[in-house]
Amino acid sequence: MHCDVAIIGGGPSGASLGSLLKVHVPNLDVAIFEGAKFPRDHVGESLLPTTCAILEEMGCWDKVEAEGFPIKLGALYRWGVTPDLVRFTFLQEPFQNRERPGKFAAQRLSTTWQVDRGVFDNVLLKHAEALGCQVYQESLVTAVNTDGDSVTGLAVKSEAIPDGVVRAKYYVDASGTRGMIRKAVGVETESPTNLRNIAVWDYWQNADWIDREGQGTYIRILSLDWGWLWFITIGETRTSVGLVTPAEYYKQSGLSIEELYVKALSEEPNIGPLLATATRENVLQADKDWSYLSSRLVGENWFLAGDSCGFADPILSAGITLAVSGARKVAYSIKELEENTLDPDWIRSEYNRTHRANIKSHIRFADYWYRANKKFTDLEEYCSEIAKDSGLSLESKAAFQWLATGGFTDDYSDQPTVGTYQLSAVKSIIGQFTGERPEWQILRFERLKLNLDGATKMQTATYREGRIKVKESYIREDTSLVIDAFYRHAYMALSTESETLKVLDLMRKWIVARLPDRNDQQARLITIEVLEAMYVQGWIEGF
Repeated sequence: MHCDVAIIGGGPSGASLGSLLKVHVPNLDVAIFEGAKFPRDHVGESLLPTTCAILEEMGCWDKVEAEGFPIKLGALYRWGVTPDLVRFTFLQEPFQNRERPGKFAAQRLSTTWQVDRGVFDNVLLKHAEALGCQVYQESLVTAVNTDGDSVTGLAVKSEAIPDGVVRAKYYVDASGTRGMIRKAVGVETESPTNLRNIAVWDYWQNADWIDREGQGTYIRILSLDWGWLWFITIGETRTSVGLVTPAEYYKQSGLSIEELYVKALSEEPNIGPLLATATRENVLQADKDWSYLSSRLVGENWFLAGDSCGFADPILSAGITLAVSGARKVAYSIKELEENTLDPDWIRSEYNRTHRANIKSHIRFADYWYRANKKFTDLEEYCSEIAKDSGLSLESKAAFQWLATGGFTDDYSDQPTVGTYQLSAVKSIIGQFTGERPEWQILRFERLKLNLDGATKMQTATYREGRIKVKESYIREDTSLVIDAFYRHAYMALSTESETLKVLDLMRKWIVARLPDRNDQQARLITIEVLEAMYVQGWIEGF
């Protein structure tokens, strides 16, 4: 059998990749090989809002919404020595319960779902097939043939493929922790953490919802002295309840997996009342939950996607978001390789650089989360360090909001929007909702100067609207300045003017000309936000 793109695995990363390829490069012959028969249960049921925008891009958001999954409004945490539940919400205003199925608009742009993975994954795989992908279920890839760093074919055990051989132009490893291609070409993995956890979970019928708001609810994360519990409502009557604990603790406890699970539920007072009238399905499952990162994610004619790239502890529900965002980058990369308009080596290196950084950021946070098992404010503060490494300068609460909504998967936004929670936008939100006038440091200075000292100029990738765009950037230590959109206006204005008021006015005029739908007041706010973000990151000096 021959095809253009052979994808190993039909989970969220493989199915999303197939759909995005058919959306953006419809002429490609795409085949997906999945060893299981869908639907099947899978852990990892709580999503992040950034996932939804990618589902909308592939034309699948409405299909997922039609399943009626609970709308995730945020999370409730109790961590370490802090006895109180800390509420984290995606929305800055009260949730408006509307008739469903809804549309990807208004508040639904900022919320997401808690999903039954058997149903969710099946919807994604069927969507890929509806768009034109060849989908082969119960078709297990048993071997990957290689020649140096090149994949030459796949051995597939499937009734649908009599000769059992698949050859393609591009191969994508979306096989999860099996890492079929990764292992075949000898890519090593590193574990930038000392975490060695196991996850144990079961499903319950008719448990109570957490702070139910119509069809909206929250995930609950609760720490124990020896691990933590999740409580995720994934349907009108079905709930996932799981435990994450160090593998070493499990070994030393002398308890069976069943005994460990029951012990955890009995020790957590915030779980018991929710399960008082519930019935357990008794399908207890367990798996290792070890964070790791592949040393590289791309080769001569292959890509890694999903968990084959790496795995970050599920403490902030990032698994699906990392899977689909990485798949999106692979789809864009293959499109650009096909059109031969960009340097192929650069395309591959940018995917490797950006996606490895995204996974590593989340591993770092999970590692600290466990080490700082004291109070929630310590965790929020550490998020500022992770955000800075991604080129953002954020206050602690804003940084946690950015990480917990999936902002770490968005490598670059052309303006400091609410979605990425940059410092300037957070100030604006505070002003809108508290009535307090935000203080802008940039307005304290009469003159401004662009500061590129010690920065390295390089070309970086942005992934937008089906294309990889090459953007001139400056990199200095852990911060970056991408010369694009509003930041390009700021760069040009600061290159020609130094008086603060003249810089502001010049940028405002350019923004109004570029975006006629923005009024003068909106243009002024954007101007100040962009300059403020550049100042706090050290790209501007004030005098």
